[in-house]
Amino acid sequence: MTQLRINHTNHRPGASKAFLLLTVFLATLSFAASLQAGDLPPELPLWKKPPKGANRIDIKEKVRAHKAPGSPTGWNRAFSSVSVPAYSIHRPKNPNGVGVVICPGGGFRDIWIDREGHDLAIWLKKHGITSLVLKYRTRPKDLSAPNAWTNYQKAVRSDARRAIRILRSGASKFGLKTDKIGICGFSAGGHLALSTALHADPERGDQVNGMPNFAGLFYPGIPKDAAETLAGRTASGVCPMFIVNARVDRLTPAEKCVDFYAKLLKAGVNAELHIFSKGSHGFGMGSGAGKSKALWTTNFIAWLSDSGMIPKQGNIE
Repeated sequence: MTQLRINHTNHRPGASKAFLLLTVFLATLSFAASLQAGDLPPELPLWKKPPKGANRIDIKEKVRAHKAPGSPTGWNRAFSSVSVPAYSIHRPKNPNGVGVVICPGGGFRDIWIDREGHDLAIWLKKHGITSLVLKYRTRPKDLSAPNAWTNYQKAVRSDARRAIRILRSGASKFGLKTDKIGICGFSAGGHLALSTALHADPERGDQVNGMPNFAGLFYPGIPKDAAETLAGRTASGVCPMFIVNARVDRLTPAEKCVDFYAKLLKAGVNAELHIFSKGSHGFGMGSGAGKSKALWTTNFIAWLSDSGMIPKQGNIE
């Protein structure tokens, strides 16, 4: 169960414990009611059983939250200590056959579920795209053990592939085409999306295919082994990729996106890159500084159309 952190700036040392518990209870109810008002889809467990390599499940999941007026959800929540991954599916009334797994960012320590997850899903829903917002496992606090980071990356990629399989196996129910299931992500979520697209599926066997048909990388972290992994794949085996970033991004530098884009072109991969002159890291849906940056979501839809994923459209808003 999610533990909500609440800061009491006016709490007196002598206040009764009962009063404090009542305050937390009422605040939690108000928080839950506000989220219900946003009409978000239910959160479901990603795995039927705890997955291999899961973090300690005795540590309670936490969430920091504040209101975000003007955003599609109206909230900005950051989950941490996620050891039991979950997902929510946004279903349009008239699905166009395209499904996408959205991986929010947060440096693998947090999951910014609204501004880099549900907000995009709500917008894509208006364009007939079905979205699965993934709350994947966050990294263990201690990564000092040998291969700890590598093992964590394998575990979190399995979360992403599980999400892809959920959409692909439920294609008939969700109105999807099995060859039009993609993955996208912001920042660390972009790192995860790219890693999932580049690394071959180690668990395929008789299972539903866990590889994406396209990838959207939004101010992504570029994995250190990205170039090496790309070199080991044939161009036909790497899905089309759409990349956006801001020129002054200091956390996930635009130069790394440009360099990796050049490698994609050299490898013959269908890819598109947008570097915006204004804005910095974490621009989310693009509101704020810069007019062109605010159009990236529209560009993403147009790219999906150009790539043959969705039918050709007229004006996109």
